[in-house]
Amino acid sequence: MTDNFFNSIPKEKTLDHKIIGPRINKLIEFFINKIDREFPHDRIRNKNAKGMFLTFTYVAKNTYRSILFLCDMVSKDPGRKIEYSISSIPLLRVILEEVFTMLFFSEKLDERIAWYHKAGWRETKETYDRCLARYGEDENWASWFEKYRKHLNEITSMFGITSAEASNPRKNVHVWPTPGQMKKRVDSPDLKNFMQYLQDWFYKTFSQVAHLSWPGLAIMGGHFLYANLDHQESYLKKTRSDCAFYNTTLILAFFSELENILKFNHKEELKYLWTIVSEYWEMTKEFYDERYRTLLQ
Repeated sequence: MTDNFFNSIPKEKTLDHKIIGPRINKLIEFFINKIDREFPHDRIRNKNAKGMFLTFTYVAKNTYRSILFLCDMVSKDPGRKIEYSISSIPLLRVILEEVFTMLFFSEKLDERIAWYHKAGWRETKETYDRCLARYGEDENWASWFEKYRKHLNEITSMFGITSAEASNPRKNVHVWPTPGQMKKRVDSPDLKNFMQYLQDWFYKTFSQVAHLSWPGLAIMGGHFLYANLDHQESYLKKTRSDCAFYNTTLILAFFSELENILKFNHKEELKYLWTIVSEYWEMTKEFYDERYRTLLQ
């Protein structure tokens, strides 16, 4: 392996964020405004859906911008170290989880949106019960329990929890599936195949990093052990570039899935952005070809 092995970013493949950054920001604000003002209640009847989709979109926006901050290539701030960009990899998994969730919703919208909220109620109830078992006799927790009970009662009503579900959540309320479990539960072969693609080529690596298994530890920290500082720098530059492209690719996937569900007639802008980024990074083109070239027709 040569010292410049990782420094493999051809000049013609260097995408200036100014080319697409402003348009992605407009894309984000477009969807936030449309969800807030023109949510399709006639097609998606779950009363909690609007707030849920809006929150998912704000999380995507915040995570996307956090990764941009960590991967910044133009700041002159000496405190903005290049190695900080590697810390964005677990954040990439957050956006990918959102893509999986939108894919899973898309097949049976109202049914799975209701499931999502009921599973959330179950987790909230289990947290309450666990705290009650440990701290229920502690007077210092009395105020916390009072507020938590109020919150729990509110979402019990809001999410339509039945008496049977409330009396035995473990038996009557299913937990929300992980991406791997989602893949097993979808009916569509196309969805199943795309989820498998995401799991094999993206989710597995991001999860290794989040869990710090040996491959993840090597990605997150192996460069610190390089004796050759030039090799370390070239690795960091390449990894930072990859993280920036992953970030852009995943945010386009998320909004493409939102467009597929909410149908805001914004396919042309999404296709334009996919096409531009695909010219600079082969992985984006492959990602686009796997699903979005057809989905956005």
